[in-house]
Amino acid sequence: MARFREAGLYFLLGALLVGTLWRGGYFPAPKWTFAALLLLAGATELGMSAALKELRLPRSPGFWLFAAFVCFAGASFTWSVSRADTVREAVLLAGLLAAMFTAESQLKRSGIKTIKAIAFWLVYSSAFVCAWGIGAYIFRTAPYSEVVDGLLRAGSTFEYSNALSCFGLMALPVTAALHGLAARRDRPLLATAISLQAAAVLLSYARFGYVALFLLSAWFVLSGWKKGTAAAVMLALVAGLAAAACAAAAEMAGRPVVGLVAVLLVFGLAWAGHKFLESVSGERRLRYQPLAAGALALAGITTAAVLAQKSGRLHAALVARFEKGFALSSLLPHRLDTYRGAADAFRVRPLAGSGLGTFAQVYQWYAIAAYTKFAHNLVLQAAVDTGLIGAVLMALFLVYVVAFSGWRLLARAGPLPRAFAIASLVFVACNMFDWEWYIPALAGWFVVGLMCVEADAGFWINPKNGY
Repeated sequence: MARFREAGLYFLLGALLVGTLWRGGYFPAPKWTFAALLLLAGATELGMSAALKELRLPRSPGFWLFAAFVCFAGASFTWSVSRADTVREAVLLAGLLAAMFTAESQLKRSGIKTIKAIAFWLVYSSAFVCAWGIGAYIFRTAPYSEVVDGLLRAGSTFEYSNALSCFGLMALPVTAALHGLAARRDRPLLATAISLQAAAVLLSYARFGYVALFLLSAWFVLSGWKKGTAAAVMLALVAGLAAAACAAAAEMAGRPVVGLVAVLLVFGLAWAGHKFLESVSGERRLRYQPLAAGALALAGITTAAVLAQKSGRLHAALVARFEKGFALSSLLPHRLDTYRGAADAFRVRPLAGSGLGTFAQVYQWYAIAAYTKFAHNLVLQAAVDTGLIGAVLMALFLVYVVAFSGWRLLARAGPLPRAFAIASLVFVACNMFDWEWYIPALAGWFVVGLMCVEADAGFWINPKNGY
């Protein structure tokens, strides 16, 4: 029986991989399949815990706060204006809760082994998805790249560029943490994953993604300065920047093969650079790190600027995309109009809402400028679906996530829980003005990551497990 102790974990990781690769689990068939696989993982974990006499109530506050929202949202079936939609979304929420239970139980049982497994699966999944997105962008392959605001943007398996940006940003801190923990022989591979993630975020042309990538890059370099990993991380980020610039210039010039060769060449040179850095002793690496990091930053910015300037179409596209800055009224779909329409829909049934998953149907009666299926704010959409009660429960859950993740960054903690804390903050920030929560695979990675954030909080990890 003991050999099956990790069965629930691998069912969970397999479900997350399937959801990620199968259109993000967004459309009906992938969503039902994804939810069923998550429930299977939860049922397996429940059965194994009972058989091993290790079954305990979860001690995670995040789990119970989310469970409260799931119970109320599921109960909205009794007053929903579209019961079929409510059932589908309630089953998915139950699957996410099962994912949290499975991750919590496995973390309680195996500690550091489990959090490393989750981290590596996240990195491998994101690296593959980001590589897919870059290739599809270069070759203009539908539906994995899309034209938004007159600009081709990478979307990868999610088929939505902002989702690719969010996933890359969530995976970046975890990849950087593993890079710092890994043996020297494994660091070049993890550095390449950082480059792939950075390039995919850039080619998504998500404005929030650009700002978040800049802030995360600064964090990685500063936090890695004393460890001697700053130059390696800077090289990985610069390689991602150069690869994205080459891909964009080649795509707009209509020369995909040249673009693919250029991107591969950039990654190949970066790989050689990483192998060289790992051959340098730690003392010498620290001594020359400021010079190396500065030279790499200058080289990356210069390369990107030259490529962007030489491509008239790329230059025009960037100006058109970012000339209006980050004013809320300039974002598409029109956020202010969307929020007003959603607020009007909320006022009709303010206490309990119209039913989980019914926003798209209800909002069309109040749309002001543009029709959308989402409120582009998670709490506001929860208010329309599940009323004030549901919105408060969701808000409490998100406040806990933000507060606990922030505390995790300030307190002494292991690098992986801290990395998952950053990933959680990125995901919550995205959902304050977008709808990544409604891409099931992303929501699945988020709730599992939250269990990793709590992993060394004293809730269940035994010190002998490595914390």
